[in-house]
Amino acid sequence: MNRISAVAAFIAILLAFASPSRAAAVDVVATGLHFAEGTVFVGNTLYFVDYSTSDVLRLAGDKVERVWHQDGCGANGLLQIPEGLLVACFDGDTVVLVSLDGKVLETISRDAAGHPFNSPNDLAADPRGGVYFTGSGAEGILGKVYYRAADKRVTEVASGISFANGLVLSLDGKLLYVAESRAHRLLTFAVAADGSLSDRHEFLKLGDILADGRRKVYTPDGVRIDKQGRLFVGLYEGGGFAVIGTNGTLIKQIDIPGPHHASLAITPDGKFVYGTTVYDDPTGYRGELYRVPNPVAE
Repeated sequence: MNRISAVAAFIAILLAFASPSRAAAVDVVATGLHFAEGTVFVGNTLYFVDYSTSDVLRLAGDKVERVWHQDGCGANGLLQIPEGLLVACFDGDTVVLVSLDGKVLETISRDAAGHPFNSPNDLAADPRGGVYFTGSGAEGILGKVYYRAADKRVTEVASGISFANGLVLSLDGKLLYVAESRAHRLLTFAVAADGSLSDRHEFLKLGDILADGRRKVYTPDGVRIDKQGRLFVGLYEGGGFAVIGTNGTLIKQIDIPGPHHASLAITPDGKFVYGTTVYDDPTGYRGELYRVPNPVAE
């Protein structure tokens, strides 16, 4: 190798290490699933759902245990609150509160105005005991965001969202990030003391920061936030997940095998990220649960 070639090779190595995009060392921790979603840690135990089988599940060592099942629910999102787990039933148009051992405690099907939900998808807690959740909508029907206050009153707080999906609050509780999947972008809303939302803005289009010449579509799904305020966005279309700064810049883009990646959960110690992979299959979906080292662990 001549000197010029050696220098070029060295620069290429430096660029490869500096690149925000890289493949991850993937540890598949559960197989035999269909459409895994809704990953959330309760203490050190990972809970998640299988949308196709309407199950709430948990990972116990190397085994998957069923916690709850309801025909027709289409379990999609999970959130721990003091009373137990809130389950977003995408197909059932309800949000169901269940205990950690699977007892139904409450079923919510309408907002305070008496309007039914349309495809509840994901949930996020606020520091006042309230919960935000998305209703994705349907063909020809735009999605919404709802707020369940600490007194259990549910109100619509945002609308006109093209498939409302994952959502998360900023660390200071002043901003709500919402994935608008069909527009391939993240939105932000200003959060008021009563939980209402205003000042809707486009935070970023994923294609603007992730475009690498290999893929054309990047669709956000689940959204999580770490203790430094960085956003972890599952890419249902796009090959894995992205870590994004509060200023909207790409920090890391992690490639994961498989066509679709939905939900994410960061371990309580911050060292690992668990996520879900969904494969298209002629007989239905085929899903896996994976674990990778947190690419921005400190």
